[in-house]
Amino acid sequence: MRSNGGKRRVPTWLVLGVGTVAAGAVAWASGQRGWAAVLAAGGVALTLAGYLADRRDAQAADIDLATVADRLADLVMDQWAAEATRREITQPPLAVSWQPVDPSLVQPWPYLEQLAEAGAGWPVPVHPAAGPHELAGTGGELLDVFDRIPTGRLIVLGEPGSGKTALLIRLVLDLLARRDPGDPVPLLVPLASWDPDRHDLYSWLETQIVRQYPSGLAGTTATGVSRARALLSAGRILPVLDGLDEVRTGGRSQALTAINTTLRNDTHLVLSCRATAFRHAIRPSPTRQPVFVEGAAGIRLDPLTPTIIADYLTTTVEPGGQARWAPIRTALATTPAPPAAQALSTPLMASLARTIYNPRPGESSLGLPNPADLCNTTALPTRTAVEQHLFDGLIPAAYRTHPIRPSRWTADQATPYLTFLAKHLEDRLHTTSLAWWELDLATPPAFRILVVGLPIGLVAGLPAGLPFGLVFGLPVGLPVGLAVGLAFGLAGGLGHQSPHQIVLQRPRLADLAFGLAFGLASGLAFGLAVGLAFGLVVGLVVGLAFGLAGGLGLNTSADMQRAADPRSVLLQDRYSAVAFGLAFGLAGGLAGGLAFGLAGGLAGGLAVGLAGGLVVGLAFGLVGGLAAGLAWGLVVGLDTAWGRLGLARLWLASHNRLPVHLIGFLLDASERGVLRQAGAVWEFRHANLQRRLANRP
Repeated sequence: MRSNGGKRRVPTWLVLGVGTVAAGAVAWASGQRGWAAVLAAGGVALTLAGYLADRRDAQAADIDLATVADRLADLVMDQWAAEATRREITQPPLAVSWQPVDPSLVQPWPYLEQLAEAGAGWPVPVHPAAGPHELAGTGGELLDVFDRIPTGRLIVLGEPGSGKTALLIRLVLDLLARRDPGDPVPLLVPLASWDPDRHDLYSWLETQIVRQYPSGLAGTTATGVSRARALLSAGRILPVLDGLDEVRTGGRSQALTAINTTLRNDTHLVLSCRATAFRHAIRPSPTRQPVFVEGAAGIRLDPLTPTIIADYLTTTVEPGGQARWAPIRTALATTPAPPAAQALSTPLMASLARTIYNPRPGESSLGLPNPADLCNTTALPTRTAVEQHLFDGLIPAAYRTHPIRPSRWTADQATPYLTFLAKHLEDRLHTTSLAWWELDLATPPAFRILVVGLPIGLVAGLPAGLPFGLVFGLPVGLPVGLAVGLAFGLAGGLGHQSPHQIVLQRPRLADLAFGLAFGLASGLAFGLAVGLAFGLVVGLVVGLAFGLAGGLGLNTSADMQRAADPRSVLLQDRYSAVAFGLAFGLAGGLAGGLAFGLAGGLAGGLAVGLAGGLVVGLAFGLVGGLAAGLAWGLVVGLDTAWGRLGLARLWLASHNRLPVHLIGFLLDASERGVLRQAGAVWEFRHANLQRRLANRP
């Protein structure tokens, strides 16, 4: 799933085709006329198969990007509809309201109208607002407000936990509900991992989109770029960028500049940020000109009123339990507001308080913590102290015993696991997205080198010494094979210190043809070395057998078109790993058995007769070859995202970092509201929760 950033590269099939023909020329010069003919034919076949595969890919890619956008829209709708249900976003009574931002934070309204009416490429407004005063609203009115901005660009400002993300999720769902086929797809993407100094906006967005929606964006277009990049370039993505304040302080102004210089004029935009951080971002220095978001209007979320907060906290409480919240009602009505009332003025903290102190359906209130504890100013003297207390109370509340939704993990077990994950994301990966295929990066580098990289590298490298052994004898070939294998192993182990990608594509007939041509050409080139020692017949058998093994191994990728969540991606990658290991191991073992069995049979035929030698050689060769091939396939199959996760999971569990049933634990944490799913990855419920856990001793 890598992109070349839009640069055209030389096709692999062309390089291999030319190389195979060149190998034929070498064979001709060496007097191996039979091999020269075989290699020349293989090179032509490889080039033709690659050309036809590229043409088919180009035709498929050029059919219609709208189809790709529609498939992606379905995945986005499924994702956020489920998340909205878990977070009760679409249910009353908690509804935020907003007002237009301070005019000094955005460009003047007449300028926005001028852009829409006379600017090149800007969208034509249908029912624009008469001025920013008409942008005020509440609840589910944000879509109407967004439609009335002449330029289709909106800044959403608010304090931490004020409900910005929840509001954006609702906007995304509303945009998708009224979307027509082929229209731009609204994508909600957190900005925490963007470093504007290292990545341009489209390259970073491309990575995030493929990371969250691997199944919908598999494959490349006719120009060699990923489908995600093609959608961005074609204006078929509506970026909903959440959390400019999560970008490092010195990079926020650069981020705004990158947004202005990258987005097409007809690309709509939604951007959220904390109010103070946004003010500093547009005016990083008194001596510099402000960096406004081009063509954007803005709104600022209001704090929740005491009445709304009190009603939200007690709506689901039985009549006898209202008394537990009486001290909080008093605190909310007190002026000036005490720390508890200040903390509960945001939707995030109010939601945490309801989760911690209210019983769930089917649960008794006996034994629950008392919300009056929040009013203890001796223990919780500041707003920050109250907020940290609520963050600390979420995990015990989420994992308390429940008769309807039991958990196999207790709060005492889950807390260190979640703390480790938060530290992994915060300190090592510097992101808010938890991808299961990157969890092996939580293991020490020495583990990845010794346990993962070296075995795979040795398996891949030792066969490289085989031609030397066949030509110059085992005393020479074995040391060469060991040296090459160690080199491959070291390189493979070091390579496991960087993030990995997973195979996400559906094999087609053209892919199969290309894979077989690739494998046969490579196998014939390998067989050339064998043929120099044992003749054309043995070399041809070796080349064809290993070529078929390679061709089959290249085409065992998983069907990811329906994988829309982390577990589906894992299951598909596991299928791919098992299929690859079995296909490669069986085909490779069969190839080795045939090749070396035939060679042994020809050699033994001088003593026991050709037929008997062939039978004995083939029998021993097949048994030994299949055993070695299956072992080889097992090791190679471990060099997949699923295989690496399995090895890392064992190490992490043995050191009490994470549970053995890791995916089940993450799914359970998501169901309990500690994590949330974002396409194929997980995130903590809020970035501040991740930060709080990561900073715990």
